[in-house]
Amino acid sequence: MTTGESFWIKSIMEPLRPFRASDWERVLVYAPHVKHLVTNSVDLLPIFPEVSRWLPRNVLPNLQGLHWTQQQNNFQYIDYFLSSQLTTIRILDTSLAALSLLSGLARRCPQLTNITLFPPISTRDSQPEVFSAVSLCVRGLHGIETLITDTVDQPALEHLSRLSSVRHLRLGGVPPTLSALPRDQALFPSLQKLHLSSRIESTTRFLEWCNKLRLATFAATCAAFPTADAVHRLFSAASRGISHLPLMEFAMSNEFNILDSWDSTDYLIRPQSLRSLFCFVNLTSVSISTAMGIDLDDSTVTDMARSWPYIQCLELQSYFGHVVLRPRATLQCLEAFPKYCPHLTMLCLTFDATVIPTSQAGLSLQCLRVLRVDASPISTALPVAQFLKHNFPSLRTISTLQDHGQYEYLWRNVVSLLA
Repeated sequence: MTTGESFWIKSIMEPLRPFRASDWERVLVYAPHVKHLVTNSVDLLPIFPEVSRWLPRNVLPNLQGLHWTQQQNNFQYIDYFLSSQLTTIRILDTSLAALSLLSGLARRCPQLTNITLFPPISTRDSQPEVFSAVSLCVRGLHGIETLITDTVDQPALEHLSRLSSVRHLRLGGVPPTLSALPRDQALFPSLQKLHLSSRIESTTRFLEWCNKLRLATFAATCAAFPTADAVHRLFSAASRGISHLPLMEFAMSNEFNILDSWDSTDYLIRPQSLRSLFCFVNLTSVSISTAMGIDLDDSTVTDMARSWPYIQCLELQSYFGHVVLRPRATLQCLEAFPKYCPHLTMLCLTFDATVIPTSQAGLSLQCLRVLRVDASPISTALPVAQFLKHNFPSLRTISTLQDHGQYEYLWRNVVSLLA
């Protein structure tokens, strides 16, 4: 049955008759074969109290994966599905009522390896007791490989850092203070993927707390656009806190596009900040989104290409830089990529295409197929198209911000000439 008005619909289950023992014969035959269960938002309250009278406590004894989306009043029915065989569990509830059932999660489900307790949401300030309880739950887990949750306290973080099983960690924040640990203590010995969604200062503090993490992937999602100084501290902390050789993917983005000031000096990322990342010589993917972009010139772009010979996807995106700034890098900087980056397939870079190189290099890059120029200035299409066709013969897709009328028209002409 559904209730509601317009497109707001609430689904409710209601029994059409009283249950009989024979109703469950087929259910109990097939129950041991169920390996994965995903619930939806249907309200179980009108029916589950009666259903539960007929169900054994461990109704799906071989259940390995559970995605539980029931909220508040229905959450307690998860207790029927906490199988000892569970390896993956995803719970999208943050109420304190739910946490009383999760305190014994490690005991009930000793084989758990992949856990999403709570996705990163904005309740850490309004309900600090929720995250204290989550931290207590995390400290009871010993075989965990993947954890996605919000803020945990330092004892929980230290517990995770000692586990050799942890390979993927995504946190919505870190504790406001982190006590120093012995510098010779290896933290997160098997961690490969780290994603922190928090204020940039918290992410920087976490990297300063760590000691040469052997990550393959690092991602930071900032709560708002960080200043140039904050980005410089983060990149410097990354160069010290992450081992240089294993890292293959580096990303920094923003959760909310909030800009406190239009002063470009506050937000324009300095070239030396980007140079802090040149030590990661095995990078295959770099994606950096900032408010005003990075103050690149041709020399810095060349050094960047030389430092990342295995790069496949390179995105340096500016949200507002085109409004107040003209790029210092010119069309000629693109010649560095055929020379140093033979695997590059996708490039996002803002440059001044009104300056046409007088001579062309001899190398070309066949694998580059997508070029995002955002709001790169351009004054004439033909010489730009000729330059790009020589350097990137397979290039067919060029995208812009699509809100700069004159530039947009000329870049479309470039695409037509490349066809």
